[in-house]
Amino acid sequence: METTRPLCQRCASRAANQCQTSTPGQYPTPFDITTEWLCPACARSSRRLPIPPAQRPVDSEWVDRAELIDQLDQFFAAAGIDEICARCHHQGTGCCPPSCRVMGARGCNPENRYGKTVFCAAFLCSALLNAIREIDPECARVLRWVREQLGPIEFHLYEMITRVPAAHREPERPLRLPPAYPVPPLAEYAAKLSQGLPPLVEEILEIRRRQ
Repeated sequence: METTRPLCQRCASRAANQCQTSTPGQYPTPFDITTEWLCPACARSSRRLPIPPAQRPVDSEWVDRAELIDQLDQFFAAAGIDEICARCHHQGTGCCPPSCRVMGARGCNPENRYGKTVFCAAFLCSALLNAIREIDPECARVLRWVREQLGPIEFHLYEMITRVPAAHREPERPLRLPPAYPVPPLAEYAAKLSQGLPPLVEEILEIRRRQ
């Protein structure tokens, strides 16, 4: 039996898709999702509309997506997380799918023209997150919030960059990306992790080999 497709909420066209607008909040607030059924033409028109000033935070606690990715990259490098991920990738147990367009010899290649998504920049495997929880539970809570509340906003971009077949992608489509993202309160934890993670590296890599 054929399922009736909802009509576009703006023009009543039958060629409607489920479109989502995600609005992140500051830690520890979950992101808010607004869903609409829109045809491709109405979705394009909506993306061209100016973003209301109230939705464009300008204070220092908010950054654009490129700055968020850069800050997360800097934190992961300073904390020693990048090196662990590189070793995990080298042993063949990395999280990056081999079909990804941004893959390099040591995992994600920041010089690739497609760039990194917030989903990728925010992701940590459970083995690493559990190790971080042993060192500092609050830092682990912040990183889990980053993974679960900021990363999914760009999951659709991740699906495209990693060449997930269209038939297997999530049915919801992002209407537009947020104009700004909250800065995760992570800077104070980098030094502590850089000291606490090295003794746990082999255990982390062994867990990844068994998964």
